[in-house]
Amino acid sequence: MSKKLQRRINGGLAIYYGMGAAITTLMGLVGFIVWIVKVVLGEVEFNWAAAILISLLILGIGLFAYAMLRVGYEELED
Repeated sequence: MSKKLQRRINGGLAIYYGMGAAITTLMGLVGFIVWIVKVVLGEVEFNWAAAILISLLILGIGLFAYAMLRVGYEELED
């Protein structure tokens, strides 16, 4: 297997996992917004620990998605 083919495969897999993580981040953000709306409407109780944990998870997965997509596109660019 040539180096060029290996780089294309690595880049493709990085983009694949990066897109999955980006979709997960978007769905987490939608879920967080729904939770906040339910808090405002009084259907659920607000908890600072949950708000901070959800925010950190969304941020972490978002950063992972960005890193994977960036690495994938750099691999395919060469």
